Amino acid sequence: MKIKLDQNLSIHLRDVLAALDHDVDTVFDEGLSGVDDASVLQAASSQDRVLFTLDTDFLNLKAYPPGTHSGVVVFRPPRQGALTLTKFVRAFVVSSDLRRHHGLTTIVERTRIRVFK
Repeated sequence: MKIKLDQNLSIHLRDVLAALDHDVDTVFDEGLSGVDDASVLQAASSQDRVLFTLDTDFLNLKAYPPGTHSGVVVFRPPRQGALTLTKFVRAFVVSSDLRRHHGLTTIVERTRIRVFK
């Protein structure tokens, strides 16, 4: 699966997800740090990448309706330390068929995953 990591996720996740056979790039790779959310999502979608982020602004379904992008996965971990977050994201990726999240908006929480179509 093709994934773009938002600037609020560690670039070290790139190696973790690449080791799981995913094609991963980051907002930093493209020099998009600090640009507005719409531009980040457009860049991800133009490359058919699902955006992984912590940014809850992407949950505004009126501004970013499912089906108008390649997919957004918003992570809501119990804690935001680097190691905890890496384990949280990795656990989701290992346990999910990411193709099922393409074009949709997904919220990943500790006890549930919500998908908006």
